[in-house]
This record gives sequence, C-alpha cells and structure tokens, in this order.
Amino acid sequence: MTVRPDIKWGISTLGCHELDLPAICRLALRHGIQCLEIRSLADCLNLPEYLDATYPNDPAAIEQILAQYHQSIIALNSGFSLTGAKESDRDELLAFARWADQLGIPYIRVFGGGSMDTPLGRNDLAIAVDNLRWWKQQREKHEWMTRIALETHDGFSSAERCLQLQDAFDGPLDIIWDTHHTWKMGDESALQSWEQMASMIRHVHIKDSISVPSARHPYTYCLPGQGEFPAADVYNVLRDNGYRGVISLEWERKWHPYLPDLDTALTALADSGWKAGTPHSVAL
Repeated sequence: MTVRPDIKWGISTLGCHELDLPAICRLALRHGIQCLEIRSLADCLNLPEYLDATYPNDPAAIEQILAQYHQSIIALNSGFSLTGAKESDRDELLAFARWADQLGIPYIRVFGGGSMDTPLGRNDLAIAVDNLRWWKQQREKHEWMTRIALETHDGFSSAERCLQLQDAFDGPLDIIWDTHHTWKMGDESALQSWEQMASMIRHVHIKDSISVPSARHPYTYCLPGQGEFPAADVYNVLRDNGYRGVISLEWERKWHPYLPDLDTALTALADSGWKAGTPHSVAL
C-alpha cells in the first residue's frame, strides 16, 4: 500500500511553538516537509499581533523566508469558535484574514465549539450560521481570496455534525479533516467520514493516541505508529479516492507538554512507515 506521490506533508507549529519562522522552516526542510500550518510563532498565539510587530507591512519578507526553505503556508490556524465568538474574536479573525490574503494563504482554520457529549442545539447552529454569514459578507466586501476552514474538533468532531452545519448555512463549507477526532470522538471510521465529507475536505490532520487518560483528554497522545490510531484505514481511503492534498502531523506539544519535541515526532513519523504511506503496527 502506498500513498499517492503527489500528496504533500505538512506540520502544525503547535509542535514547535517556541520557534520563529526561519527555525520552523529549517526543521521542516530537514524532514522533507513542504507545508506549514501556522498556529504559534515564537510562542505567540496571536499571530496577527506577532506578524504586525515582526514584519510590519512587509509580507515580502515572509515570502522570502518561505522561498529560501522551499515552504508554503497552507493555513493560519486561529482559535475562532463559530458557536462562541465574541466581537473581539471577529476583529481578530479579520486581522488573520488581512495577513492570509496578503500572503496568498488559502485557509484560516476555525473551530465549531461545543462538545460531542452535548447534542448540537438550534441556538448553537444559529450562532454558527450567523458567524459564517458575517464572514461571507466580510470576504466579499474586502475581495479576499482566503477562506475559513472548519476543523473536525470539539462539538464538530463528526461528519454528521459538519453536515448539519452546512445544511443550516445552506452554502459550501470547507473542512480540515482531523482524522483522529472523527475516529476517537466522533466514533466514525475513516471511510464513513470520507463518504460524507469528501467534497468538503481541503486537507487532513493525522496523529496517534492510546486509551489512557491524560490531563486534558480521556486518551493520551503518543508518537506516530505507537498507538491505536488506524492509520492504514485513512491511507487506504485517501489512496482509493485519489486524494491530492496535504496531510499534516498535528503534534500538539503546546497543549500537551508531556509530548517529546517535534523533531522526535517527525523522526517517528518516518520510522513508523506513516510518511511513506505504509503504516505498520507497534507492539504496545
């Protein structure tokens, strides 16, 4: 079994949150990574604020760094919640959009909010739809090319929930498919998620875990290939359906300091066979 050769690999900077952009690019290049999801730079989560201070009115300086290390940014990852955003959060999302559009970044990641333990109520859907419509108006007003993409996370960790939102919005919804969450929290197989969301999926997150509670979750993240995540099922679905996008290792060391550094995780990614698309099991 092999993944199509035109699939590109990415990383989220949650795994190296303390590094600045040149250092992140050097790490990525050393491991054959081509795409970046930017969530933190130099331990700053407020990316627009950091970019304004570090590269004031100079997107060309960022483009030069990316070109030097043969990298591209596929998403700026915000913490915006469709069901829980305040007015200040909207202002921050607009600041994300200005930078994303200047740099030609295709997506800004957003969350849905809520929890899979609670039914998706009408009020939550109404708030989420209001935020989606507001974003659509802002995007059209400013003629931005960048789009928002909902990650399968928290209360939207299943294809079923994402489809509910798309139906309520009555418009297209872009999805970042966190394959771990739809499996672990949404209780869906890779095939079930794909069959329902295929037309919506823009890129894919992957990670591994074991069924042992941690400080934040009823499971514990672990190095790729050393846990219970059915990576082969995901690869089969992507291969069989001609997926041509990005697969990102979302290594969440920022939120889970028990994890080793991203350099170690990327080495494990290769050693496990995941990066080559030939995942093998590790005895637990």
